[in-house]
Amino acid sequence: MRSSLARPIAVSAAIAAILTGGLVTAPDASAKVSEGRYRSTAVLFGTTARSYIAVDGQVLTNYGPFGPQRFRIVATRAGGFVDAYGLRYVLNRRSAGGYQGPVYLGQLVVGHTELRPTNN
Repeated sequence: MRSSLARPIAVSAAIAAILTGGLVTAPDASAKVSEGRYRSTAVLFGTTARSYIAVDGQVLTNYGPFGPQRFRIVATRAGGFVDAYGLRYVLNRRSAGGYQGPVYLGQLVVGHTELRPTNN
């Protein structure tokens, strides 16, 4: 019974995030996300969404098709995470100044996300 409900809920959350241009990420603290501008790619339930992201302190701003949306970044030892539209976007630091990690709906991994720094 539980698994038969999980999939429709997960699909609804992913569609809502895609329609609102939602993608999220992490900040500055013990290993925080560095301030700057990034190109974001998220794959949720097999669908790819791309947008531009700006990180300023503990605020991540997603510049999607419906205008800028701001999210709070929670710092972790490996980078950080952002909660948006019922999903948790984990951003772990990687080489070349970028971030990547899984996207969770509750305890289920429903995709992955990546931030790459831009030259702007």
